[in-house]
Amino acid sequence: MALTGRFVVSLEGTKIQAHEKELVRHNNTAAVLLFTRNFTSPEQLKSLVAAIQKHSEKEDLPIFVDQEGGQIQRFQGNGFRKLESFKSLGHKYLNASSLDEREHLIQQHVETLTCDLGEYGIISLTPVTDLDCGNAVISGKDRAVSDNVELTADIIESYVAKLNACGHSATLKHFPGHGQSYSDGNDDSHLCRPIDNRDINTIMDEDIAPFKRVISKAEAVMPAHILYPQVDPEHTAGFSTIWLQDILKNKLGFNGLIVSDCLSMAGAGEATMLTKAKQALEHTDIAIMCNIPVTEALTVLNQIPNGTLNPTQTAAFKKWTQFGLSKRAEIAGTTLCNGQQII
Repeated sequence: MALTGRFVVSLEGTKIQAHEKELVRHNNTAAVLLFTRNFTSPEQLKSLVAAIQKHSEKEDLPIFVDQEGGQIQRFQGNGFRKLESFKSLGHKYLNASSLDEREHLIQQHVETLTCDLGEYGIISLTPVTDLDCGNAVISGKDRAVSDNVELTADIIESYVAKLNACGHSATLKHFPGHGQSYSDGNDDSHLCRPIDNRDINTIMDEDIAPFKRVISKAEAVMPAHILYPQVDPEHTAGFSTIWLQDILKNKLGFNGLIVSDCLSMAGAGEATMLTKAKQALEHTDIAIMCNIPVTEALTVLNQIPNGTLNPTQTAAFKKWTQFGLSKRAEIAGTTLCNGQQII
């Protein structure tokens, strides 16, 4: 049977509110994305995960979080160990005295991430594959490992391999690259629509190179809400046939899921959420629709027909979500994580 649901939705707080139950059980809901506001303690998070499953009409609804490390670690303390930022990881990797030490640094990061999230059956949308070239929301939050193309590719390649070894999927973001700084200061796609005026050859040689190195090992790719007018003058990458079909799929050979960045971000445009959702699903497999009123989200879920994934999409979706579903199936009583008792 084909898997249904094309949207990732969010919740307002630490419990499912009465008006959110329809959102969780809706046939067009593919997954839930959690934020810092959804977490206070291990017991609360376990209760929330259980409630999401209870109110979903699907056998097991995937749950995601942005748990990259550093400033972008939604769950911190209260049972979650600190994850250093990718910038810090890249600096330590560069200065390590041996290849073994470099690999250990990445292994430690991945094991901390997957073990802590595995206790709840939650999946992280990671890794950031952008270059550290001064962008406000990437470099400004220490989310990228390096400004060096080869070093970034080396680290991300190792990181993805170790994620896969732990059974966790890789979501490469933000294709074709969100790391550059722009002279007008409009860098942050949460707040505006950045414009990158570089030509395709420069972008391919620089920002896309790390993506290209690991594209065959990744389960999903998240495009940037950035306009690259020398490549596609009309559409940001997440709404672009040129970027997602011609370049990502045809040129780079990617055959996994394309997952939109959040459609409520300013970079996604000023159209209604329904219009943006329809446009996004013309080019992506899954659309993230978070941080909007429940009534607005339900309008979109109800007015986008069917929401059924085709067999290829379904297979890719299962690979993308397998970590969370398998970990949740294993949860029974106390689990030991790196010798630490998780309560």
